[in-house]
Amino acid sequence: MAPLQLGAVMLLLLLQASGVLSAYTNLPDVPPGIFNVSARIEIRSNKHAAWKALTDFPAYPDWNPFVRAAIMVSSGNATLRDQYPIEGRRLFFRTQIPALPMPVNRDTPDVEANTQYSYENVTHIQRKKGRMAWEYIGDPGLQSERWSAVSDIGHGKVLYESREVFHGPTAEYLKPLLGETLQACFEAQGEALKALLEECDTD
Repeated sequence: MAPLQLGAVMLLLLLQASGVLSAYTNLPDVPPGIFNVSARIEIRSNKHAAWKALTDFPAYPDWNPFVRAAIMVSSGNATLRDQYPIEGRRLFFRTQIPALPMPVNRDTPDVEANTQYSYENVTHIQRKKGRMAWEYIGDPGLQSERWSAVSDIGHGKVLYESREVFHGPTAEYLKPLLGETLQACFEAQGEALKALLEECDTD
């Protein structure tokens, strides 16, 4: 392990021992919005495994109760051969809002009335920092960017965090309508990622 990485892990261990880990975040500071939704969960795994799971979009249907399809597409909406996220490329989502009950797999049917579709633009892929982000594209009255991050925190655990901040007049409408439900969706994805990684850890 490089000295810089070792120092970061030691700092996290000290924060954990002192009870300050609850204040630690690997998510960047961003301007506040109309509302935001987030997830934060400790998982018995490591950064490499968590990053691999989060960037393996074709495998999302196997475990994710919220994002049922995540597909890297061209500007003409054709599925790209390389599905690893790259900054500046377009991402298509098919989601379930509310999230499906766990457990799920790729044969779990969607609830048609709860199916939502969106296009996102990948804005950041920071593999060394364990961070990535994409922004919603579509409604000119709604701006949002979702960041996800994974951090090794010692003792064989990783911290998974995700946060999406919503701006614009449409966000004012969405907050009372979907704010609590979206929060539950983010938490459901975090719990599902934990179940996936911890099951793999015991195999």
